[in-house]
Amino acid sequence: MTADFGKLQFARTLTAPVDRVYLALTTPQDRMAWGPPDTASVVLIEGQPAPTPGGREMSRCGPRDNPYVDVATDWIVMEAPSRLIYAETLSAEGEVLGTSLATFELDAADAGTDMRVTVQIVNFSGDEMMSEFEGGWSHALENLAAHVA
Repeated sequence: MTADFGKLQFARTLTAPVDRVYLALTTPQDRMAWGPPDTASVVLIEGQPAPTPGGREMSRCGPRDNPYVDVATDWIVMEAPSRLIYAETLSAEGEVLGTSLATFELDAADAGTDMRVTVQIVNFSGDEMMSEFEGGWSHALENLAAHVA
């Protein structure tokens, strides 16, 4: 299995207060609303324990009519409302597609919240998957900004 490594960095100023942004990042209903990687996809988080450091959540994502990607989210650091770190492993049909470590840093700002996101990626699925990670994260963060506005 070949692995490719990548790092994505994003910075956004969101018009919502930092507490609201943190809740949107950790509440399943909010994450299902803003989290899909594109307009044709869905994220399903059902019957899972509340996020807690050291906890694991299992969800599914993918096309609305067939969310076939399994997502294991391991909550690592949850320092409300300023910092959140979690790892996600995506797999489909028994094969690991990739894993990522996402770090969110949130600071109160005059306009709402300054958010910095760093995503470190290990990709096991070839070159096109890295661009899918980038496109998915970009789309989801734009959704997040609209969701909390």
